[in-house]
Amino acid sequence: MSEDKSIRIAKLIGLEKKTREAKTEDELNFVIVNETRQLVDYVSSFLLLKTQTDNLITKATSDLATIDRTSPLISYLEKIINHKDYKESKDIQSIDLVKISKSLKIKKPKNIPNYILQVPLFSPQEGFQGFLVLSKNENFSESEIDLLTHLASTFGHAITFFKKDISVFKFLKKTFSGKGFWTAIIIFVIVSLIPVKIKSTAPVDVIPSSPKLITAPFDGVVKNIVINNNDKVKVGDLVVLLEDLDLNNEYNLAKQSLQIAEKELLRSRQSSFSDKREKAKLAELVAQVDLRKAELNSVSKRLKNSKIFSNQNGIAIVDRKTEWQGRPISVGEKIITIANPNEVEFLIWLPVKDSLVIQKNSLVKVFLDINPMKSLEGKLLRASYQPSLSPEGILSYKLTASYEGNAKSLPRIGLRGTAKVYGSKVTLFYYLFRKPITFVRQLIGI
Repeated sequence: MSEDKSIRIAKLIGLEKKTREAKTEDELNFVIVNETRQLVDYVSSFLLLKTQTDNLITKATSDLATIDRTSPLISYLEKIINHKDYKESKDIQSIDLVKISKSLKIKKPKNIPNYILQVPLFSPQEGFQGFLVLSKNENFSESEIDLLTHLASTFGHAITFFKKDISVFKFLKKTFSGKGFWTAIIIFVIVSLIPVKIKSTAPVDVIPSSPKLITAPFDGVVKNIVINNNDKVKVGDLVVLLEDLDLNNEYNLAKQSLQIAEKELLRSRQSSFSDKREKAKLAELVAQVDLRKAELNSVSKRLKNSKIFSNQNGIAIVDRKTEWQGRPISVGEKIITIANPNEVEFLIWLPVKDSLVIQKNSLVKVFLDINPMKSLEGKLLRASYQPSLSPEGILSYKLTASYEGNAKSLPRIGLRGTAKVYGSKVTLFYYLFRKPITFVRQLIGI
């Protein structure tokens, strides 16, 4: 057995072990859409599961903590998979999105590759459960399809473990028949008045709490960023070099102009003793010398500022270093950030559809992707008044929360995860039905 094959088998066994050990449905979905990348290379993955109405809806996507089914990408994918030609498929098949989009007259989003692989998930007991959809810029190989065929049965069996076999209609019929009707009404009223703390989940990033920005001192071109991302820097360390060729030429020209003006002034002063016209020119020549000195000082200052030094001890945060070389910049434009790794905050993008009654100092619990089983606590510091688009393109409120844990558990800047934001106390009725009520009001225009 070759070494590569042994490694692949070990990864396969490890993935199946993680699948079996998943304690919640969300944890299982996370493993399916993210951990499969250990065995099969793909751009992104989507888990679409069957509902009671036999529709297929998106339950999880790779690299995203929350699902917005109204986003163009998710809506497009669900339209494709729910089409009769693909919904009823029981075999793994590759789909050319360019061709199918033209035939169905559906606009294909730019942020999804041209090919997807549709992997049906089956359970021996419950049958068809849904699809694992993988996107890629080219077709999948036969070896990758063989691995996915094996994993499909494992995933399908695991999904049924968290499915609760409850018929809503049977439950309602049993509850609301005879004397049970009034009992159910009383119980419902009492339970609906129970106060609960409203909460929502949202993506979160670990950011520096008091970063220092390194900005452009003048309009110019970046020659080189001397440091790398996450490098430790101290006050006075050289971090950025700006192009100084034109500045050196400008400096030499200004220096020559000053020398000429000074010589002209000296000649005029020597001649002024015998020539009244030269004496009259002295004031103008002095002004010319002062002007040339000012120009030289200005160029000299810019030339000195072409070397930018750190203004704080900490670590450097550099976005796409290779793209900065030769890039024109404007005065005041941010180049890099210097952050203190011991001072962090949480940046939370709370979707508008999940908005709640936000209060200062509200409790925030953060579950980082590197350790999703352990929570970090924080307090809400501030929230944006108006929503804006998040990096994922979802209309969201921008929240900032402090880190309230100890120094040993201090998270590293740049980590991502999911935040649970707690709002004010509301009745259980409001907590459960606020979204349906909002939807109905928007639908009927009340």
